[in-house]
Amino acid sequence: MSAGYAERLKEYPNKGKCGLPENYDTSRSLSSKISTLAQLMNQSRYTVVLTGAGISTSAGIPDFRGPNGIWTREQQRLMKVKKKKRKRVDDNDSNDDQSEQPQQNDNEQQQSSKGSSSSPSFVTAQPTLTHRALAHLITNNTPHPNHNNKNQYYLQHLITQNIDGLHGKTTSLPRNQLSILHGDIFTEKCPTCHKEYIRNYEISTIGLQPTGRYCTSGGDPPGSCNGALTDTLLDWEDALPEVDWERSQVECAKAELILCLGTSLRIEPAG
Repeated sequence: MSAGYAERLKEYPNKGKCGLPENYDTSRSLSSKISTLAQLMNQSRYTVVLTGAGISTSAGIPDFRGPNGIWTREQQRLMKVKKKKRKRVDDNDSNDDQSEQPQQNDNEQQQSSKGSSSSPSFVTAQPTLTHRALAHLITNNTPHPNHNNKNQYYLQHLITQNIDGLHGKTTSLPRNQLSILHGDIFTEKCPTCHKEYIRNYEISTIGLQPTGRYCTSGGDPPGSCNGALTDTLLDWEDALPEVDWERSQVECAKAELILCLGTSLRIEPAG
């Protein structure tokens, strides 16, 4: 789960504003906003969508800065530990109480780092209606009313900050219409020939590190590369993947409409 992924990241103090409340629209307000969105998409001749962790919460994958997000819970745990430490000093607890406290804090930390046992893993998590709808808008054969070219549809490109691989599980979505900015938990890549390998299991490393496997089908002729594969998951200070980042900038420059779904836009440079 995303909690396990988050634990692999290096310590990083600037995780943005966490714990912001969720806002819910009334039925009337929601209906009005849907009509406005439909009108904007009908008017736009080139639309790009940027997605964040919020579109995967209904698949059982927690986000990072929401009310129950990974970073939100982490901050709450740290505040709780600090309060207990201050109280222990103020109350001048006995030596026995003090000797038991570190173990208690350790137990709290271990408990807070564990995901819900009922949550699906990245492997078993399935694309939500949002994932499937976005893939459909890119690949369906219903022409856009403002396009003369029948091969142009409502959505031209998808950019994601998510590492959960759910966009890739919507098998109809072409890779060249998907820019993955922070890596994919299921993807290994050969730095030599740049071939990607999509696995049906989680890649255990992070930070563009060697995975212990080798490129078996890349190179010229195919199969001659034998480069050492790496994960594609970015750690905090890693540079964004050049091809995906440059493609996302080109696509956004062409867009008449950019929709942001499930992201607080608080992490640069995508935000």
